[in-house]
Amino acid sequence: MDKSLLRLYFICGTENVEGKPLNVIEEALAGGVTMFQLREKGPGGLSGDDLSAFASEIKQLCTEYHVPFIINDDAGLAEKIGADGVHLGQNDQDITTLTSYFDDKIVGLSVGNEREFDQSSIQKADYIGTGPVFSTSSKDDAGDVIGAQGLVAMRERIGDLPMVAVGGITHDNYTICLESGADGVSVVSAIAGASDVKQAVNLFF
Repeated sequence: MDKSLLRLYFICGTENVEGKPLNVIEEALAGGVTMFQLREKGPGGLSGDDLSAFASEIKQLCTEYHVPFIINDDAGLAEKIGADGVHLGQNDQDITTLTSYFDDKIVGLSVGNEREFDQSSIQKADYIGTGPVFSTSSKDDAGDVIGAQGLVAMRERIGDLPMVAVGGITHDNYTICLESGADGVSVVSAIAGASDVKQAVNLFF
């Protein structure tokens, strides 16, 4: 895959915004995010037909703005609505069991550190999400913070495999991630919680 697609990877679900989620997502897309992932988690999250309808609306927006649309932890939904790919965590579906639909799609895998990398099947992974680099409140099971040095170590371990930094990334620390070997940064609250979403996006460039 083109590593530049990871440059500003926006991750969001209905639980991450106070206003209308579709409005926030469209503002982020218009502002210039390079990839979008729907991560619908939490007790109040959408499910079933409501989730499928919401995902389909996002797919339409992402197509309009020419931004790849990734579904988190739901390969079935990704295939159902024709998403551009799926992102799996260490405790999600085994990446090796994905259907042939994903052979020409984008497949991401969360690999928090060198130990997890050594235990992961990465043959089908187009990129890995590494972290949390910094402490984060947007993901309950984020794991131990690895810091910038953790990114450096992972870059040395994985070679040229595309890598996006995950966890606690803000306008104040994103450049450290890029300087430490990440091809891009993934962001939730720094964009989803911004009063001016487009400006929040622009500040990451």
